[in-house]
Amino acid sequence: MKSFVEKRAVNVSVSRMERAYREDELLESMIIDSEGYIYGKVDKINIDEGKIVLVAYESKPDVKMEADVDSLKKELLKNVQITFNARLHRLAPAEILAKNIQTELKLGIEEPLTDQHYVKYAERLGISMPHTKVSVERKEPKGTVNLQEIKTIRITVIGKEKETKVYKVILLQKPREAAFRKIPVQEKVPYRSTEAIKDKLVLDADGNTLGYVDSVVLFQNTLGIRVYLSKTSGQVSLSLLNRHLEEIGRPDVAKSLQKHFAEPGAHRYAVNIEDIEDFMESKGHTFILPKSVMMSQSVKEFVADIPWDQIHKIGDVVLLKTTLPNLRSKGYLKG
Repeated sequence: MKSFVEKRAVNVSVSRMERAYREDELLESMIIDSEGYIYGKVDKINIDEGKIVLVAYESKPDVKMEADVDSLKKELLKNVQITFNARLHRLAPAEILAKNIQTELKLGIEEPLTDQHYVKYAERLGISMPHTKVSVERKEPKGTVNLQEIKTIRITVIGKEKETKVYKVILLQKPREAAFRKIPVQEKVPYRSTEAIKDKLVLDADGNTLGYVDSVVLFQNTLGIRVYLSKTSGQVSLSLLNRHLEEIGRPDVAKSLQKHFAEPGAHRYAVNIEDIEDFMESKGHTFILPKSVMMSQSVKEFVADIPWDQIHKIGDVVLLKTTLPNLRSKGYLKG
């Protein structure tokens, strides 16, 4: 479940690494041709005596079967036998299961349980591992890029402290991917609707990442694009958490949660993870938040409004004619 909130005029920290890069720093870099089309990503770099080439790959969607540990834990909870002693000490089924696993696997009382512990315990009980289909991407070879074909290499680090995101970009001098897809070279960039370019990555002339297209905007005499960055904050679904607590035999905690986070005249759907953890600590509750109750909230951070005449190319990404410092000096870049 995702909600989307827009914030205006925030400070966005953008820094550029040095112009020389180690081989390992360039792995997974996005290779973009001169028309703004993505050729692929860097898989490895081959260096021979007379030649240096970047080996590129492209991702293809695929499906694979993966062990479903969350379903396994639920199955194990169904098999928990609540003894008289457990009732006397008001132990929840999850706590009884944890103690059973520690005893069976001869673990220390303070040793935290991992998914692998649950899997080993299930094997000893003869409970088979459930599996689920997971969407993945597979690598397919695309080709090679000579060093002479590269226009610029840029690694952009955006954000502050724990919320930093790294964008690795290699711009090519020629329309290599456009030619592969048989797309004509653009002499002039025609106006596009918001629907046509929404959420495309925006790069300046040096390959620095600004953000993503939010919408087409109107200046006094021309169109332009509004650029944003998204920031994700971790949240917990209260209804799903309460249901989980009921399932593991902790209705008392569920009731306490509802009372603590109730909002007068409104139903509260989500709470920040930090607030849940503070509540648990203050009340002395000990339980693990399962992935099934997690939510994410995407917050839009406004970056810039850029006139259309500053756009150089529109392909898979938007390439600008000017650089980030120039955008800032003209007042287009916020923060």
